[in-house]
Amino acid sequence: MIRIFSPTGSYRLVVLPALLSLSLGGVAAAQDSSSATVLKPIVVLENQEDTTGSAADTNNPPTVTGSKVPVFATEVPQSLSILGEDDLKRFNADRVSETLRYTAGVTSDVFGDDNDYDWLRVRGFQADQTGIFLDNAQNLAFAFGSFYTDPYALERIEVLRGPSSALYGGSNPGGILNYVSKRPGDRVREVILGIDDAPAGSVAFDYGDPLGDGQAYRVVGRFKGGDMYDDFNSGLRGTLAPSYKFRTTSGTEVTLLANAHIAEEQHNGSTFLPYAGTVQPTAEFGYIDPDANFSDSDWDKYSREQFSASGIVEHTFDNGFTLTGIGRGGVASVEERYWYPFGYAGYATTPSDSDGTLSMLAFEHDTLVRTAQTDIRYYGIVETGEVSHDLLFGLDARHYWLDETQAVGYGSNQVVNPSNPGTPTLNPPYQDSTTTQAQLGLYIQDQLRFGDGWILTGNLRHDFADTEQDGSAGFSRNDSETSYRGAVAYEFSNGVTPYVTYSTFFNPLITSPANGVTKPESGEQVELGLKWAPHGGNFYVTAAVFQIDQENVVTGAFPNFDQFGEARSRGFELEGAYSFGNGLSVAGAATLLDVEVTEDADASLIGKTPTLVPENEVALRAEYEFQDLVDGLTVGAGVRRRGESYANSSNTLKVKSSTIFDLYGGYEIREGLALNLAATNIADKRYVTGCQTEYVCSYGSGREIKLTLTANW
Repeated sequence: MIRIFSPTGSYRLVVLPALLSLSLGGVAAAQDSSSATVLKPIVVLENQEDTTGSAADTNNPPTVTGSKVPVFATEVPQSLSILGEDDLKRFNADRVSETLRYTAGVTSDVFGDDNDYDWLRVRGFQADQTGIFLDNAQNLAFAFGSFYTDPYALERIEVLRGPSSALYGGSNPGGILNYVSKRPGDRVREVILGIDDAPAGSVAFDYGDPLGDGQAYRVVGRFKGGDMYDDFNSGLRGTLAPSYKFRTTSGTEVTLLANAHIAEEQHNGSTFLPYAGTVQPTAEFGYIDPDANFSDSDWDKYSREQFSASGIVEHTFDNGFTLTGIGRGGVASVEERYWYPFGYAGYATTPSDSDGTLSMLAFEHDTLVRTAQTDIRYYGIVETGEVSHDLLFGLDARHYWLDETQAVGYGSNQVVNPSNPGTPTLNPPYQDSTTTQAQLGLYIQDQLRFGDGWILTGNLRHDFADTEQDGSAGFSRNDSETSYRGAVAYEFSNGVTPYVTYSTFFNPLITSPANGVTKPESGEQVELGLKWAPHGGNFYVTAAVFQIDQENVVTGAFPNFDQFGEARSRGFELEGAYSFGNGLSVAGAATLLDVEVTEDADASLIGKTPTLVPENEVALRAEYEFQDLVDGLTVGAGVRRRGESYANSSNTLKVKSSTIFDLYGGYEIREGLALNLAATNIADKRYVTGCQTEYVCSYGSGREIKLTLTANW
């Protein structure tokens, strides 16, 4: 099947003249050589809204994630999940991690109920630092230098599993998450009033209009304030995201996006707790109360101010090729101070008195981060006889600048009768540095289609990464890496697409060579998968088995690291949804993981499983829309199970499995006015999501009940 794409994709800017001339020449040559060829039927994807707009009402939405050219989800030769508007709103989620609890391959809430950061893992590897992308451009994070994203400002969240360096450069080996911003276009009128039982209240709005002559605007915002679900934790946060689109007389479409976020809050107390008292009860007091907060209500503070602005440009030339690009700049200031436990008195792993005296660390940091990135792509179709080449030429660049200070002090508190630890005396900063990382990548892709269903995909990319840090542990390092991806797939007429993919990855590290770190993490993956999404059908199923081998893993303890480590992640993923056509629909996801250390300077760790990696995760959700009995009523229920994981590197301690039940429902009061009620962890079960060490265990969220009233007109 031959595909022609008119203005699609996400972003358009400029491209090198040499690249243009080469591509134009190739098109002309192909047209001459194939002038006598009888072409097969053409499938057309219209414009960029196809791949960035609503993913509802289709079992096979178009996307640019995993291809950087517009294709249908089944044509991406990697495991892929696309969460649309219903998935983002179903449980009245405040954080991205809450929306991903029913997604295959993703471990969300890694450090429990953390209010101000989305801790995420994909296929067992940490994804929240190098695996987050916004509109296909990387949102790199290091230490506390990150950007927060409110899910209400997003149209979609797309999860691409497996190494993706051949398209995206240095990134997490387990996969990436691409957040797709809401954009101007159609008429939108929405206001949402919300309340939860913490208690807290919120207001959200989404307002936009087309203006004619290719112009449109949109303003999205959400503000929430009140109490959180643990002791003395309260605050205010807000997001405002205006956007504007216009078309020039030459046919170039320009979309301008801005996003501002502020937060003035305090910290939750359900994380960084010892193993004894969370996973296992103690003889002295049993379990630590999940709602307890051991910080100081007068001194504790979390403050974030951030702003980013993006320009997305696209232009389709007369030869059918499209030039697309994004440029984005951002700045974020994050200031935090809080007390957190580090074991019991004397930094012990078990309590030594009946009050459960805790050793407390007072931590304070002041972080300023500035980023700039661009991704430029030039793509189109070339026909050579019976073979269709979907060609892509790209360049992306990123600059990340971080200025940070970190300091610590010491104190104590009690589990049985917690009190304010007071204002600490902090030691001089142990970290006071400026870090920069610049990355430049050149990449090409050819997706060949022939023989009524065969799809061959080939990727080649080379990156240059320069990392510098000043201060007492200052360093400078230059990395140069080449990445590959090769895939074979076949589209059957019934919607079944099996595929096999080989891909490589690298991940440049911000760590000093003086500490024994001289190379990026690197490795490879083999993935065998199947996607089934019949055209116009009422279901989809995806399944994949994979093996990821990671090399140059940093091992040891500060300041004496080394890169003798290797790890292997093997697994199976299954995800799907089915609509029965009578109001009932079901969706589910299952993940089986076997992650182990295959090489380490400490031979005793070989064959062990890293912490924070559950051996399996299963989620199932069912929803029923009453069509006759109670018109306008929808009810749903979900269950999610997280399997056992290890709490220490020697694998002598385990975190128990947990099963959590969720309920939700909606009622359309009248046209354009609806209520939505969500109750997560309905049984208010006390459970631990995972432990990084015996000192760092985290409780999952307790029962949370959220009610919203939505008006659309």
